[in-house]
Amino acid sequence: MKIGIGTANFGQKYGLIKQSNIKSAKKISKILGLAINSKIKILDTSPNYGVSEKILGKNKLNNFKIITKIKFSPREKKTKNLNKLIFTKIKRSLLKLKIKKFYAVLIHQSYDMKNIRGGNILKILRKLKKKKLVSKIGISIYDPRELDEIWLSWKPDIVQCPLNIFDQRINRSGWLKKLKKYNVEIHVRSVFLQGLLLQNYENITKRFDNWSNILKEWSFLCKKKNILKLDACLNFIKSFNNISYVIIGFENINQMKKIIKSFSSSKKRTYFSLPCNDEGLIDPRLW
Repeated sequence: MKIGIGTANFGQKYGLIKQSNIKSAKKISKILGLAINSKIKILDTSPNYGVSEKILGKNKLNNFKIITKIKFSPREKKTKNLNKLIFTKIKRSLLKLKIKKFYAVLIHQSYDMKNIRGGNILKILRKLKKKKLVSKIGISIYDPRELDEIWLSWKPDIVQCPLNIFDQRINRSGWLKKLKKYNVEIHVRSVFLQGLLLQNYENITKRFDNWSNILKEWSFLCKKKNILKLDACLNFIKSFNNISYVIIGFENINQMKKIIKSFSSSKKRTYFSLPCNDEGLIDPRLW
């Protein structure tokens, strides 16, 4: 298991607090330098992440494996020339990033892979591999039930999914083991639930009042065991042996340093399991 860097907040507001302190090429250059020194290779980005690609492209990215995502607007979904649309998206991103090839391209929304249109998209993604514009193709999911719908027609090279102390659906559904069995590369994200799991309970807004019991319990357990929430979150992820990469996000280089230090620690792992199936809490899209 290794760390990858999520770039959703490089130049745009993202996460629970909706702040971004990573706006300049200089700051990103320092982050990438730390990544290289820490042997971090994966950068997860998307043309939908504001100016993330443009800022990243101001740095040399030869030492990194870049993952991008494809998302279709309502207008794009009606296009008759999917081949041209997808190749244009990929080539435009390659130009912005100033690289020749992506490590992987992920479909951002699983419902785009349904029906005949999904089959056409898959054919085009495979063309990208043949053209050597990408090494792997995969999908980013929010719910393991999405895999139930695509698995018979497509076994992706990579599946990116949420996993954290509250959201354990990918494991409890059995999909984590199944993906590993089929040699699918597993990338987990949202390990801090967009920062919610790291917040002091007193600072959490009223929008989470419906889940005050589990949030209080989470804070209580960390205090009882005298463990930082950051460490407990990462220790939970490290308890799984079938994950390839953990995609992390942060607001500044100091947070990044703390995450790397915690992840690399060889201390005895203390973590908790507080599974919650309430999508209102575990799916940030519903916040």
